[in-house]
Amino acid sequence: MPPARYPHEFVALDPAVRREMVAHFATDGAPIAGVLYLPARKDPDVVVVAMHPRADFSRHYLVPRLVDAGYAFMGATTRNLNNDADALHERLLLDVAGTIAWLRTHGFAKVVLLANSGGGSLFAFYLEQAGKPPGERLARAPSGDRVPLGDSEMPMADGLVLLAAHLGEGVFMLDRLDPSVIDETNPTAVNPRLDMYDPRNGYRPIAAGPSRYTTDFLAEFRAAQRARCERIDRQALGWCEEAAYFRAQLKAEGARTPPLVTRLALQRRYLLVYRTLADPRYLDPSLEPSPRPLGSIFSYGRDPIHGNYGEGLGRVMSARGWLSTWSGLQSNAACERTLPDVRVPTLVVAALADTDIYPSECRRAFEASAARDKAYAELAGADHYLRPAGAEGARLGDPKDRVADELILPWLRERWPV
Repeated sequence: MPPARYPHEFVALDPAVRREMVAHFATDGAPIAGVLYLPARKDPDVVVVAMHPRADFSRHYLVPRLVDAGYAFMGATTRNLNNDADALHERLLLDVAGTIAWLRTHGFAKVVLLANSGGGSLFAFYLEQAGKPPGERLARAPSGDRVPLGDSEMPMADGLVLLAAHLGEGVFMLDRLDPSVIDETNPTAVNPRLDMYDPRNGYRPIAAGPSRYTTDFLAEFRAAQRARCERIDRQALGWCEEAAYFRAQLKAEGARTPPLVTRLALQRRYLLVYRTLADPRYLDPSLEPSPRPLGSIFSYGRDPIHGNYGEGLGRVMSARGWLSTWSGLQSNAACERTLPDVRVPTLVVAALADTDIYPSECRRAFEASAARDKAYAELAGADHYLRPAGAEGARLGDPKDRVADELILPWLRERWPV
């Protein structure tokens, strides 16, 4: 069998491309890593950087295309690689800062952030905070945990490419929380009135064709999603406040602290969040019309009901990680909150056949950006991972080549030629 690869990874790379394994540090000293790719026979001073809150972009599919065009490329990880159960986005910004600082000290005059998928809200959040005076940066995460953004060097990047990027992991989750959950400890208990997977509400199994949901159902469904998020947030905030109270007791009493208080101060409680893949847009193409197929990348070719009751997203999260990363009402990493303070040149690219991030959301990101130099483009026949989708994708050719040759490289060359 051929080796398995993640869909965001390149398949082949010119052996003449130079590669450097980079072991560097976030600005708070946390160890992180990356791979720096350089053209075979030149040392450009412009580098494109890709990062994601938890995924490994060190083999990103755009590496061969951008390096072949003469640009350097750095794919770096964060401290929460492959596991965001306790991820504080506020601390991930220190990983971005450390990566940009390493590149600056190694001779790169221009740093362009490739904000792909979940990297979009991460990089937009970074640029928003980096653009503020240190005293105005966030001092605490939504949980109340201290974050040293004001004490850290946060070098500014020079450009931003939002490629098939959602509006924030919390925003994404809010639209997918199953509102029919009636008991957070019971993964199958259902309020049938709010169940998008109930035929009485318009559901059809994906193999039978599109579902159809009424306006009234959708209004109640969306309101109930928000209410469920509020309930989970209250639980998470309560646990965080409880732990903070006992930490204060431990600090005040020191060695005299009773053992139970010590344990309550040290504990970090976790949420088990069931059923997180319920978005009517997955099955009803009349909602957010686009040339996408039915389904979700998170159901792996199956009906999304499998992902909702099976793997899901954000299934196990610390209370503080939930609030910072996956809460659509508490997370600071939300593009429509951060992009109004981002002014670097910005390119926004929507993949039109993306089942999970819709062109209207990419347009919202474009409209939110405060950049004077900004552009919006749509890539036909491309799914979320820029694989060919449908007859149009087959006719037009590889979307990865097209996004590089027709959109990203012309945009880069106009601003930072190499």
